[in-house]
Amino acid sequence: MEQERADPERPVLGALCDELHNLRAEATRQGEGKQRLLARIEAEARARRPIGALLGELLYGRRGGADTVRGLSAGLPGAGAGRADEERFSCPDGACDRLAYTVPAGPVPLCQITGRPMTAG
Repeated sequence: MEQERADPERPVLGALCDELHNLRAEATRQGEGKQRLLARIEAEARARRPIGALLGELLYGRRGGADTVRGLSAGLPGAGAGRADEERFSCPDGACDRLAYTVPAGPVPLCQITGRPMTAG
């Protein structure tokens, strides 16, 4: 497992992973420019390079910082808040603080950025 990072990108990466499905849908509705920018963000995230500024550009049309994480964490249109809490999973390589909860013996959630199964515990 990669050494955990204590930096401001951890919550940004976790928020991206948590909301990536919704971001993809929204980028599709907004056109090719947003889709290209999101594809670039995903590539940078997979490479574990900083993405906060790029996310700010995607969400607000400007380079962002802390408001980017708050904006993602507040949820996107159509994103629900309810979660089961029987099993807990975390980032497969420890790169972010995202947690996912599933029903007992349910499918293992995947990291939306890498496609790898999340780690139980």
